[in-house]
Amino acid sequence: MMKLLTFLGTRPIETTYVMPEGEAHTAPFCGVALAHALPLDEVVVFVTEQAREVSLPTFEERLSDISALVRAVDIPGDATEAELWQIFRAVVGAVENEERVVFDITHGFRSVSFLSFLAAAYLRVVKDIRLEGVYYGNFEARDRSVTPNRAPVIDLTSLAGLLDWMMAANRFERFGDARDLAALLRAAVPPWDLQKDSPDLKEQATRIRRAAGTMERVSRSLRLIRPQETMQASADLVRILPAAASDIRQAAPPFELLVTPVVDAYRPLALDVQGREAQPLDVLMREREMIGWYVDRNQYVQALALAREWLVSWVMAWLGMWHFNDKDARERVERAITGAIRRRRRGKTMTEEREHEIDLGRIPHLEDALTLFDQIGQVRNDLLHAGKRRSPLDAEKAERRILQRCEEIQRLPLPNDEVKR
Repeated sequence: MMKLLTFLGTRPIETTYVMPEGEAHTAPFCGVALAHALPLDEVVVFVTEQAREVSLPTFEERLSDISALVRAVDIPGDATEAELWQIFRAVVGAVENEERVVFDITHGFRSVSFLSFLAAAYLRVVKDIRLEGVYYGNFEARDRSVTPNRAPVIDLTSLAGLLDWMMAANRFERFGDARDLAALLRAAVPPWDLQKDSPDLKEQATRIRRAAGTMERVSRSLRLIRPQETMQASADLVRILPAAASDIRQAAPPFELLVTPVVDAYRPLALDVQGREAQPLDVLMREREMIGWYVDRNQYVQALALAREWLVSWVMAWLGMWHFNDKDARERVERAITGAIRRRRRGKTMTEEREHEIDLGRIPHLEDALTLFDQIGQVRNDLLHAGKRRSPLDAEKAERRILQRCEEIQRLPLPNDEVKR
């Protein structure tokens, strides 16, 4: 079912409205012309008291030859804030979930055109409508040399997509999640019908898809706490996205201003495989950046999970064990850490851990690290077990402790080059 929403003015002027595809219809209102041009099931016309009296009879009479149902909805005539909300509710209430909707904003008085434009974007999210078109009959740009005057109908549908870009940009800014931006970027790829006869467009499409795919990889790896994959994907993104900037400028203008913020957001996390192998200490530095990245975006569970693993890697680094993904080595170090914490709880002093042949005693700030590891473990267990324990932390206290622990992570010293080599 496709529905046209239109506003009715109080000055009917016979005009030939020329559709974007060139089809022309002569009518006193743009909504009448659109109703004849489109395959509609229903026309909802919003009328003030004056428009109902002056214009509605003409509107209905000129649509008597179409099969679509015509329904008038009353709205206030003035434009106070309260009345604008009444209009907004009337527009939203006229649409059912998942309907196909066309908006005509030609005759909206004062700020109603802008309001209806926002309502269209709102309905796309809240009622999952399929926005088939947003049209404006540009009466001011009419050709006065002919009678009736000819006015172009402008298709503003693509501009409604700007609000999608705004929401996607907001999600990226708040949570660092670039998936929505990537989806919009992918949707901007030129259609195959245009690409197949144009090598330049094919290359443009390839570069845009590669940039979108890399953004998705970064977001996915961060969401699922894959630090090495995040480092590689971020390194790829820092290289790929700027290289696609000119293509993006042509195909997806709203994204142009976002290229630099996206690159800047992920650059501190970027480290390719060659860098990780050549400078393993940089892995610790990037992962610590990642912990702060999570905290800044309120992703506390991810921050805590990575912080706990980072501490194990931190101990390994001080011991000169630079293969952080070596499962056996990590398990040995974890056993040494938990053993040292147990002995400390029993009041015993730190001695060489002969059982596991690991000497933690030479590590600077070890006591701070052990305390931190123990505290992080307690909060992590509370979260990952969904508070199913005798005295669970309330959410506010858990958040506060996560922030405190992650701040302490940032203060732990890293091994210097002498220790490293």
